[in-house]
Amino acid sequence: MLSVGTPPSRSRQGFRQLSLRHGLLAFMVVVCLLAILATAKEIWSNRATDVHASTLQTTNLVQSLSQQATDSFQTIDGVLIDLVDRAQTDGTGPKQRRRLQDLMVEHIAQLRVLHNLFIVDAAGNGVVNAIPGLKNANYRDRPYFIYHRTHADRTTHIGHTVRSRTDGSWIITVTRRVNHRDGSFAGVAMATISGNYFLHLYEQVDIGRLGSITLALADGTVLMRKPFEKANIGKSLAKASFFRLMLPRSPVGSYQNRSVIDGVSRLFAYQRVSQYPLLVVVGVAEDEALAAWRIQTLINLAELVGMIAIVGILGRYLARQIDKREAAEAQLERLVLIDGLTGLGNRYQFDAVFDREWRRAVRAGTSLAFLMIDADAFKGYNDHYGHQAGDGVLKSIAGCIAAALGRPGDLAARYGGEEFAVFLPDTDAAGAFAVGEAIRRAVLALNIAHAGNVRGTVTVSIGIGRMSPTGATSPFSLVKAADAALYEAKRKGRNRTELATRFVPTLAELIAEPIATAV
Repeated sequence: MLSVGTPPSRSRQGFRQLSLRHGLLAFMVVVCLLAILATAKEIWSNRATDVHASTLQTTNLVQSLSQQATDSFQTIDGVLIDLVDRAQTDGTGPKQRRRLQDLMVEHIAQLRVLHNLFIVDAAGNGVVNAIPGLKNANYRDRPYFIYHRTHADRTTHIGHTVRSRTDGSWIITVTRRVNHRDGSFAGVAMATISGNYFLHLYEQVDIGRLGSITLALADGTVLMRKPFEKANIGKSLAKASFFRLMLPRSPVGSYQNRSVIDGVSRLFAYQRVSQYPLLVVVGVAEDEALAAWRIQTLINLAELVGMIAIVGILGRYLARQIDKREAAEAQLERLVLIDGLTGLGNRYQFDAVFDREWRRAVRAGTSLAFLMIDADAFKGYNDHYGHQAGDGVLKSIAGCIAAALGRPGDLAARYGGEEFAVFLPDTDAAGAFAVGEAIRRAVLALNIAHAGNVRGTVTVSIGIGRMSPTGATSPFSLVKAADAALYEAKRKGRNRTELATRFVPTLAELIAEPIATAV
């Protein structure tokens, strides 16, 4: 048996060294595996986030463009209904033709979507059109004329995109049947839409260099497409997987696949146009949608390789220094992030958390609330009771603020001097107001004498801003809203909680109902 102070045997020293080597090796392997898993998870999560953002973009675009198509064809339909009614009621004699042409010219002047208007008789001969001096042609060979001649229904018929016989431009025909008084076929009322109208509209939409927008008939025939290539006009989407598998089950949806038109892999969204046999499909190129993700992935992989190399080189050193380093980091973190007087977060911690949560809210589409809290007439308190007493008041107010926060993600910080800030992620206006009122009442309940305050005790005024951040807004707009609300609380007599009612809004704020201010 070894006595105290006896050095360990060589065998025990070798055992300890061997155990240390195995422990260090196991430690490095575990760290590296965890780093690999974490990086893989982050890469996959980032990809899912970018795909979701692109899918949301295409879904919103296709809804907007579908509504635009509905509005355009409804407008044209209304014009055709009027022309059919006049042709059937008044006839198409010489006087009536002049009145019809005057009306057509007026419609063309008012509606950019219209290219021309026609009345065609039962033999297919053009009777009147909207362009004075334009010679009327015969249209009996056109598919829309044959359709109306052989179908007695009075519905609107949308034809394929064709070349205009008048000026050679690409046009889409929209027609309605005209009947005699006995219900027999009397001809066709026709409106033509310039393909350039839709092309100009689609060119205003930013979907990347390889993105596409397609307007098609319900059977999949392409009417117009961005990017425009005349060879694609009249092609069919019927062989696309979404057309066969998804469209029959749902009039709106999204999918990822290669285009049957040009073979480019895209993130697509589609929607049937209400009331009309039309379909709008919007696609963002996968390469463009995931370009930023690929760059970030390379950065993540480079960081991973670098970290593994560092772990391999410094493994033994980290094992020896881990305890000292953890203690030093804990102390440093407290010095860097915590306000020494109040024990709340300091401005540095608040700015870091605010920036991170702002970007997270932009990605997730959630709302943020910001409370700015100010001790009323605090300078007068310091002047009358002294700075030591003032420090005590600030500590008491900080305690009230900390007690009012119940979620791990909520953050309270000393914003500067006698000002405090509270940051509430994913919180609506009512929830933020409830927190603000809880803080105000708690400070009031302290009943700390303050001769220089109107109420005679220490009170606080609170301004609240709330918004749903987007990439087009900045954190400053939320801070500015809370600051304006705080100013309003001061103006109304202090010891109040005010909700901001004016700030730079996001799209979601414009759509949402206004928030009622409650005090």
